[in-house]
Amino acid sequence: MRINIDEARELSKSIFIKAGLTQSDAQIITDVLLETEMRGVFTHGFLRLEWYIDCILSGGIRTDGEIEAVYDSPSWASVDGKDNLGIVVAYKAMQLAMEKARETGVGIVNVRGSHHFGAAGYYTSMCAENGMVGMSMSNGDVLIAATGSRVRTIGNNPFSYAFPAGKYKKIVYDIAMSHTSDRKIVQFAKEGKSLPEGWIINKDGCPTTDPLDYERGGTLMPFGGYKGYGLAMMVETLAATLSGAAMTRDVHAWNKNPAEGGNVGHFFMALDVSRLGDPDSYRARVDGMIDEIKGSEKAVGVNEIYYPGEIEAAKMQKCLSEGFVEIADETVASMHSAAKKVGL
Repeated sequence: MRINIDEARELSKSIFIKAGLTQSDAQIITDVLLETEMRGVFTHGFLRLEWYIDCILSGGIRTDGEIEAVYDSPSWASVDGKDNLGIVVAYKAMQLAMEKARETGVGIVNVRGSHHFGAAGYYTSMCAENGMVGMSMSNGDVLIAATGSRVRTIGNNPFSYAFPAGKYKKIVYDIAMSHTSDRKIVQFAKEGKSLPEGWIINKDGCPTTDPLDYERGGTLMPFGGYKGYGLAMMVETLAATLSGAAMTRDVHAWNKNPAEGGNVGHFFMALDVSRLGDPDSYRARVDGMIDEIKGSEKAVGVNEIYYPGEIEAAKMQKCLSEGFVEIADETVASMHSAAKKVGL
């Protein structure tokens, strides 16, 4: 469904204000969800709005937006999100990381006491748009199997980096650690399709292509086998172990237990590239690298080689130029349902 961007923004903001958020915090989460939607990352856009509202109304998420510094130094801080909306907490944490990077060249912020923080790439984009390199990551409830395990062992821990560029604007890479999302598994089941090999294992730890095996106790598999598992461990350590957040099985599934605080952990880092030299020279070098990669010989049937974030950036620019965003009918219905729940 084609929705006017301003109307989508106003509806989302009104819902969150009615749910108890301040004007500024409602604007933050709306901006994040809307941009994610326009970039085509529908799984982390407005589809999540009603789930966040359910957590707020159930008491699992607070709405005052206050975060507390439990450690602070010129270049590194650790904060407690105090069970506020993960997106709002993450936005403020990355702002803090950038402030520190402007002063010292490097800014790192660990977070505990947070919730699902949406698309990791939004926060690294904040850095790239301010001439900085950004990294963001978060742990979550267990969804994927460790190499050799037959049960859900560690979170599908998202990771993102972003680099500022010149004519190409920015490079943005945003991934989770499984071959695919659990929502896609559910969609395959609805459509009666078999899964590609390697996406999941069944409850006995055996590879399967039957999507129904996932709900029967199966588990998502990390991409690249032990490589994806190793990256998930990196995120768990940086985001949760350092911050004092819940780890692995102690993390509450925010979308399954809306009345409970998740104590999710995040990690944010900002690097001010101007400290190492002329920013324009740096951007030119990044552009040169992208030019070389995009100009390399293409495989048969390939029309264009893309750099990370290029496709999503094109989708967003199309939305902005037209003034409309495509939102799935089920997502629009979910937004209306959330509006009713808060009395709109």
